[in-house]
Formats: sequence, structure tokens, C-alpha cells
Amino acid sequence: MTDAPVTIVIGSAGRRLYLIDWFRDAFDTLGLSGRIIVAENDASSAAASYGDETRLLPRYTDPAYGDEVLRLVDEVEPRLFLTANDFELMQLHVNSGLADALRDRGVFVPGVSAAWQVGCADKLRMAQMLEDVDVPTPKTVKGSDLACLLEDVGEDGEFVVKHRFGSRSSGLAVVTGDDVDEAVVNSAKSVPPRADRTDPRDDVVVQPRMPGSEYGVDIVSSLLDPGPLTGVFARRKLRMRAGETDKAVTVDPGPFREASGKIARAAELSGLIDVDMFLDDQGRASVIDINPRFGGGYPFVHLAGADVPLYYVSQIFGTAVGVGWNRYEPGVISAKYQETRVTAHGSCEGSDTSTSVEHT
Repeated sequence: MTDAPVTIVIGSAGRRLYLIDWFRDAFDTLGLSGRIIVAENDASSAAASYGDETRLLPRYTDPAYGDEVLRLVDEVEPRLFLTANDFELMQLHVNSGLADALRDRGVFVPGVSAAWQVGCADKLRMAQMLEDVDVPTPKTVKGSDLACLLEDVGEDGEFVVKHRFGSRSSGLAVVTGDDVDEAVVNSAKSVPPRADRTDPRDDVVVQPRMPGSEYGVDIVSSLLDPGPLTGVFARRKLRMRAGETDKAVTVDPGPFREASGKIARAAELSGLIDVDMFLDDQGRASVIDINPRFGGGYPFVHLAGADVPLYYVSQIFGTAVGVGWNRYEPGVISAKYQETRVTAHGSCEGSDTSTSVEHT
């Protein structure tokens, strides 16, 4: 192994300790002495103490967040900075311009263009952007425009209701036409406040439920040459839990390549994004959601042979790697399971005996 250590920063990994493990595996495979710094807001999160170093950052909403990220990067000089948090991605790529500031320092920051980052965060805008690049997607309207949708597509079948700016299936309901109006009202009750909003139903979107089965698809482009498609990985969802795929089977990515290529080019994609698609009986794919980060479904294709962490590390450190990183075995079924690890010792957090935990 080389003596020169190489550094990457993983932010907001939360419970995704497998990502840290797989980047360590990539270092070992390529014979690199690597250092993984985990940057978290919560010192007792599952991932905070799992890296080679832990650095605490302010919340992405804190005015000091940007300065602290730049201070960290200037100190440790990483070649890669990635995060698994949707809202931190908005801060990095849109609200602050931090992603460009990091790239100016020679740091790779995977993701999409600022315009597509905004679109990924706003499900109504995302549907419009997909239509603009000729990618099939269900007709999507604000909850306040429900009557227009029902007039256009009718009340037969099922409808999907969810938060317009939500993450991890927030506000989600799948209902029939008879119950869709009530579902919009209920979903609107839990949308976060927004200063320029007059009707909370404007922050809820409604779509007809697409026919066929639901798939998770990872779309990958080069970190060095954003846009061209370099990998497509797909799995059919078998079970969901807390907004993430809990059990899945890997499948042939062929039916998803055309839509994936259009998205990668339009979004100026670098690295990996997670896309939810439906595939109908005629083999036609349609897109219902995009998460511009490692999603909860990536482990299913990694365990079947794909290796995006290896692809990242080989590119950013100029080490040759074969095409095997983007190949995987279809028909592999995997399921998630739960583990627990100690994240702090001697902490007084939550030790107030006057406060009990209520289970309902």
C-alpha cells in the first residue's frame, strides 16, 4: 500500500454505515491508504463515530454551516465530499453555492446541476422538468388543483398523495378517487410551514398511480465528465419500511436505460442518483421521484456485484479500475436487518428521570 493517505468526507451518513465500509473496501482494493472523515451534526448518531475521524458541523440551516464546511475542507483537504441528506444537498448546491466553492478547491462533489437539484426537491417542478426532456412521468398537480386532475384523468383507479417538498415518503397516501380529497386535506395538515404559502394544499402533490411494478434505479455518470451515462442498476421493490426499500430483487437494467440517459444528460449528472420508476406490462418506464444521492436502495445492487464507491475512488485518485464495477447479477434478493452500536459513553443525554418515554 502507498504511504500517502487520501481523504474523503461523508456527511450526514446517519444509519448508512455500509457506505463507510464500502469506501474502506475500495481503498483496500486499490491499495490506497485512505482516511474517511464523517461529518455529522449529532455526535451520538450511528455513523458519527464510525469513521476514521469525526467532525461535528452546525446544522445546514445554521448561518455558520458554510464557513465550517470550508474550514474543514481547507484543513483536511479531501478529494471527495458527499452527503446522504436531501436538505443538506439543497444547502450545498443551491442555497449557498458551497458545492462550487468546494470544486474550486479541487474537491469532487457528486450531484446534479443547481436547477435539477431544485427540481428534485420540488416534486411539482420535477414532473415539469421530466416532461421537458421527454421522460414519461405521471401527471402531477398541487393539492389545490385536484379538481383539474380529476376532470382530466377521471376518478377511477388509485391516486398518490404526498408532500411536494417532502423526503422519505412524507405525507404519503395511496387512495381511490373517492378518498383523494380527504387524503389531500390530511397530508396538508403535516406540511412544514412556508412563509410565502397561502394554501397548505399547494405543498401537497397528487398523481394518478402508475400501472405496473415499482423499481428503484441507480443512475451513474462520471465524476470527471458529467452527463454521459456510465452505469444503470435496477431492483424491483418487494417491501418498504419507513420510506425506504426494505427488500428487493435485482433485475435487468435494460428497460430503464433510455430514461436514465435523458436524465443524466439534462441534469449534468456527476456520480450516482437514486430514481423511482414504474414499469408497465408493455415494458414502458415512467419516473415518479428522484433523490440526487446514494439512496436506501443502493445496497441491493452492491450486494449483487455493483461497486460505485470503487468507481468513485478510482476516478478521483486516478487509479485504473475495470468495467466490473458496473456489472451485477440479476435475480439476487436481499433484505435489510437492524443492528445497534454504542455511540457514546458517559452521556447525560436523555437521563432526566423526570421525563419518561411514552409509547402509543
